[in-house]
Amino acid sequence: MFKSFISQRVYRFRRFVGKGYAAFASMHKTVSIGRLSGVLTDKEMLKAGRSTAVCGLLLAAGLAYADDTPPDVGDERDLQIQEVSVVAQQSKFQSESFRLVTNLTADQLKGLPIKTVSDLLKYIPGVDLRERGASGVQSDLTMRGGTGRQVKILLNGVDITDPQTDHYSMDLPVDVLLIDRIEVLQGTNYAIDAFSGAINIITKSENEQKPYRVTGELTGGEYGLVHPAVAARISQRSYYINTSASYNRSSGYTDDSDYKMTNAFFQAGGKGLDFQVGAQHKDAGANSFYTVKYPNQFDQTRTLISSLAYAHNWGSWNLAANVYYRGHFDRFHTYRDNVDLEGNPAPAWYKGPNVTWTHTQGGHIESSWHNEWSQSTFGVDVRDELIRSSSLGNHNRVNIRYFAEERFYWDVLTAGVGASGIYNSQFGHDWALGANLGYHPVKDLHLFLNFNRAIRVPTYTDLYYKSATQQADPNTRPEEALQLELSAQYTYEYLYANASGYYRWGRNIIDWMKEKDDAVTVWRSTNHSKVNAAGVEVAVGMQGHEWVKRAEVSYAFADVRADAGAMMSLYALDYLRHKVALRLEHKIYGGFGATWCARFEQREGSYTSMAGQMENYKPVFLLDGAVYWANKLLRVEVDARNMTNARYVDIGGVVQPQHWVSGKIQFNL
Repeated sequence: MFKSFISQRVYRFRRFVGKGYAAFASMHKTVSIGRLSGVLTDKEMLKAGRSTAVCGLLLAAGLAYADDTPPDVGDERDLQIQEVSVVAQQSKFQSESFRLVTNLTADQLKGLPIKTVSDLLKYIPGVDLRERGASGVQSDLTMRGGTGRQVKILLNGVDITDPQTDHYSMDLPVDVLLIDRIEVLQGTNYAIDAFSGAINIITKSENEQKPYRVTGELTGGEYGLVHPAVAARISQRSYYINTSASYNRSSGYTDDSDYKMTNAFFQAGGKGLDFQVGAQHKDAGANSFYTVKYPNQFDQTRTLISSLAYAHNWGSWNLAANVYYRGHFDRFHTYRDNVDLEGNPAPAWYKGPNVTWTHTQGGHIESSWHNEWSQSTFGVDVRDELIRSSSLGNHNRVNIRYFAEERFYWDVLTAGVGASGIYNSQFGHDWALGANLGYHPVKDLHLFLNFNRAIRVPTYTDLYYKSATQQADPNTRPEEALQLELSAQYTYEYLYANASGYYRWGRNIIDWMKEKDDAVTVWRSTNHSKVNAAGVEVAVGMQGHEWVKRAEVSYAFADVRADAGAMMSLYALDYLRHKVALRLEHKIYGGFGATWCARFEQREGSYTSMAGQMENYKPVFLLDGAVYWANKLLRVEVDARNMTNARYVDIGGVVQPQHWVSGKIQFNL
């Protein structure tokens, strides 16, 4: 649904004379002016991984001495430069020369009818965002026919994936107002230990040109929705502060689907240092979240995230390091207030809620060295995962990953190869590798070939969870995958297109399974001997036109084959086969505009309905829309979710809202 590329470049010029060359039409590419040769420019860009900004002073010098002699005062070549700002953003995942990464910018987020990060991820091709509750109360993020446990979540480059279960990895304390961009990498990647994909949520704006920016909004709507939020950015020279706070509540669209969420986030830094801390407080009705047998469930979670990062370069050497901590508390009630949905007392066997604490802390350090044609990188990750749980027991494990990578640059070819060794105190040693090739035959056309191997250790839930409906196996082994991917990207002025095809060989894939018999209610964790996935993703669109701000159509197809036999799969064979998405944002008149997002989804697999019967997922067509009026200071919007009033489920028997209308007022200072 969005343009896929690695780095976003912004070029800003002020107070030029009205000459044709003042537009710098070629600035969407590397610029060489006069004696500022292309070779020198390439060297300067390579100093920060071929993605950092060319120094504004160097560019200004090149402009001033474009000819052999400096221009005289009053010469038409004198551009009267007051400010030149050339900024580039580097992906946290991998260089733009090696693979596609979908980049959702803050400008793109403004036009979507969304309230949370979970909402916006629904519109990305190949991404399957499966909700058990509205507004990100609980979301499972899957990619390319994989499971939620196989996706890595990062906040400003720091791994915040939950070691207990993927159901809590999307407990994010950041409000959408503060997000600068979101990078989405789909597919296996050894470099960040991603099994089927990863997302990186970035709050720091490297393009901030104003000393401060304050944004606030108030949203209200059906089902008692109230959602105030505020975000602020303050920057002074090389120092910055980013902060946000929000409250989100609803009385629920059905029984036991009410929720209350509070988020707070603070980030500050400068001169290579970056500190962030965020907290979330959430109480939510959990109607049939894990089984329709107990519909009156309730979930209380608390999340704390903090990290300190440092980056610096000394000529040809670059250093990046961080340390982080993530704490998560969960109190899950099978019977809310010790009664069932009809108000009857809980049975005698119910001893109260499951209580779980997880503490994750770790560190990452890497260094790189480069010359004109290559870059060498090496580093180490250390991660400690501790859990104290009434249902899972008490466990602790340490994961150490050491890696090295070599990248090469030659004319229209780029290549990279790397490997990592992995030691886990519970499962021993393993390894991962990657080989990536980029070919750029003509302007704006990029071809990529990637081959990667990755592994994933079981979550604590995969190993130790036991309940009346689920029995984990402590002998569950890590899963592994090899993926081959071929992709292409093309851009031309307002137009863009990208396509990918992949095949993933999966072994020892972790799943929860049971017999296809309504009388059998217990799911058991197990390793499939193999689960292979193949698919294609295509997106074509345009953006930046005066009347049609953005239009895109995309299609994603996945086919997953496993050795399940006569058994029923809860995750591995429960996936999105077809996804067609259409997005249109257009101007109406003056400050009025509208956004329309249509999706068709066909999901494979089956689930137990609220009536206790096994049913197959049915195809669904969903339409979301918003009409707004906006100027520089104010935005007023009315949006509607599920305008077709479709009755559908994302996962299990949890029915999603059939419609949800809300209004929003937003101000910008």
